[in-house]
Amino acid sequence: MKNHPNLLPSSRREFLTMSAKGIGLLAFTHYAPSFLVASARADVPAPQKDMPILVIVQLAGGNDGLNTVVPFDDDRYYKLRPSLAVPKDKVLRLDDHLGLNPACVGLHRLAQEGKLAIIQNVGYPNPNRSHFRSTDIWETASDSNEFVSTGFVGRYFDNCCAGAPARQRSARRAPHRRSAGDLPG
Repeated sequence: MKNHPNLLPSSRREFLTMSAKGIGLLAFTHYAPSFLVASARADVPAPQKDMPILVIVQLAGGNDGLNTVVPFDDDRYYKLRPSLAVPKDKVLRLDDHLGLNPACVGLHRLAQEGKLAIIQNVGYPNPNRSHFRSTDIWETASDSNEFVSTGFVGRYFDNCCAGAPARQRSARRAPHRRSAGDLPG
């Protein structure tokens, strides 16, 4: 069931579809925290042609990796997934061994244009069997014996990027940081 356009999306698919159409965060300004909305509406430099852009999409839970990036050349895939496997003739081929699910037409087009990289079999040493702790390790890029309270993307931008156009940096106050422990209640 689709939500009314003024409501939050009801599924990841609906969110990604809306985001891909350029709606993104601004579509959810009534629901997003005000600091995020202000950031999205900030006086940022105009986009430049052919300027590289990094987009990170994290789909937490529910995605079947083997039916997204399909090892169609591996007989074990079909033997072990007799009712789930994507038929070979439906796979959008990336090379002679791997392809994408037929629902991933847009990603396939980007791959063909050399604008998409797929990194498979990524892991970390001494994996933790707790889903929650493993998620923390991934999101913080920490060792399994470290407990870090900031994410790796945020740390990168804090250390390597000014964070705002020069006009705003001169007028901006230092950001106030809060942790969950600072919140009332």
